[in-house]
Amino acid sequence: MMETFSIKGGTLEFLPETHTYLYEGLMLPSVTQILGVKYKNDYASVPPAVLENASKRGTAVHKAIENFNVSGYDDGSEAVRNFKFLQKQYGFEVLDSELPIVLFKDDMPIACGRLDMTMLIDGQTGIADIKTVSTLNKEKIAYQLNLYRIGLMQSYGVDAKFLKIIHIRDGIRKFIDSPVNEGMAWEIIEKYYSIVKHYRGD
Repeated sequence: MMETFSIKGGTLEFLPETHTYLYEGLMLPSVTQILGVKYKNDYASVPPAVLENASKRGTAVHKAIENFNVSGYDDGSEAVRNFKFLQKQYGFEVLDSELPIVLFKDDMPIACGRLDMTMLIDGQTGIADIKTVSTLNKEKIAYQLNLYRIGLMQSYGVDAKFLKIIHIRDGIRKFIDSPVNEGMAWEIIEKYYSIVKHYRGD
């Protein structure tokens, strides 16, 4: 089932089955694909069955927390319980969940993504990403969140003042700072497109 969004005067289409983004009919890489130029073999040594289980668990946690944020529905899961604990502890208010963004360079669309959530703390807006893995790759997440930050500003004119990781897993519930660094985001975009050009023979 295709989802469509209006962003910056153009139409963004998302096909969940293939995880494909089209902006004004142009197929664009996702933020995840861009990260792949630097972190492509992250899970190479993990058996496929383990990866699939981890993916299912991660999807279930994201969905449960999204449902809670969007409609207030609490499914009674440990994930939602931990999320509510963090919300009370750190006093954040969720503004948007699963927010689609488009990144532009020289007015050309270059990438797309979906933010887990934007939030408000002490009157400031920020971005948070939910992670359910056992060990966080904080550098990779910093690249991801900084790409999202550029997309949020370019798509909606919202300046994220902080970036957070919400780490929820069996026995883990953490709210972790991630650095704001716009330069690292552009650096990985350049790397991605230089590789694409090389393979195209441009």
